[in-house]
Amino acid sequence: MMGWAGELTWTGWIVMAVCMFAFWAVVIYLVAMMFRTDRANGPGRTSPESDPLRLLEAGFARGDIDSEEFVARRQVLMHPGDTTSVEHRQGQVHD
Repeated sequence: MMGWAGELTWTGWIVMAVCMFAFWAVVIYLVAMMFRTDRANGPGRTSPESDPLRLLEAGFARGDIDSEEFVARRQVLMHPGDTTSVEHRQGQVHD
């Protein structure tokens, strides 16, 4: 007496192999989607609450800093590699 696999033809073996491949492809895809970092609020994204420029603007809107300090800090954030002194840039707004 032959087992259940002995009754399969080549078509049956091919269908079984394709289904097994599809199953493992779906499993790997789902695991990869669990660890994705490019989602909207995933670990790879900077949330609007932690954006330094947004925090600076919020502090200025609350009145925590004056306009000269806002402009100076904004320039530092917008041009981080600039070697011009902060005191020299105060009062100058470049958009």
